[in-house]
Amino acid sequence: STQHSSEKERERQREAMATAPKSTARRDFLHSLEEKAQKKWNAANVFEEDAPDGKWDDGKFMVTFPYPYMNGKLHLGHAFSLTKAEFSASFYRLQGRKVLFPFGFHCTGMPIQVITTLYL
Repeated sequence: STQHSSEKERERQREAMATAPKSTARRDFLHSLEEKAQKKWNAANVFEEDAPDGKWDDGKFMVTFPYPYMNGKLHLGHAFSLTKAEFSASFYRLQGRKVLFPFGFHCTGMPIQVITTLYL
């Protein structure tokens, strides 16, 4: 009998949780932080890079990331690879290097990698 009443209580709690209004405060807060950061980045042109006039000796870095193939579902590997490229581009940009990150301009990466190796 005690077991039966505790099961009923758990079921009542589950129903109460399922019908309770969901709060969006945390999501809204994160969106506000995102908007503030994006405005700051846009004002500072953080993600824009102009080719320097003349010779540039203060370092440069290029990273690229292919379009995900559409013959399968996106998976964690896509996020893992893209995260490494994003982190590298940001890291070298903070070090003062000229960074080029042409997202999705190729299929496998080899054509751009070969040209980069030959000419940079």
